Amino acid sequence: MADLTLEIVTPERRVATLQADEVRAPGVLGGFGIRKDHTPFMSQLQSGRLTVVDGAREVHYAIGGGFLQVADNKVMVLADSAEEREEIDVERAKRAFAEATERLRSLAEGDENHPVEAARVRRATARLEVAGR
Repeated sequence: MADLTLEIVTPERRVATLQADEVRAPGVLGGFGIRKDHTPFMSQLQSGRLTVVDGAREVHYAIGGGFLQVADNKVMVLADSAEEREEIDVERAKRAFAEATERLRSLAEGDENHPVEAARVRRATARLEVAGR
């Protein structure tokens, strides 16, 4: 039986409520994993792959940043965006990556829009990686 309850929520919807043995997340200071009886904490997430392990099964989500909280064997992910692998529109993700990359190349690092476009590139990259493209 799985030891953790995971809830993934975005501003638009509840993406998933799952049981898991382990959750692996992309923290802004590096990736980390959570297992049963993990010390309570909160972390900021960057765009990347969220992996849910339940026995021999792994489920992957592309998340677009947010926060993760762990307490009492419950993991709450409050993500800016989250999509399971099967939900990702690969062609749309490729277009978003190409467009954001082009906009980012045209901006100087000091430009106020640079962080926004860099985040769009990271989010599109995460979607493509999770989709396996």
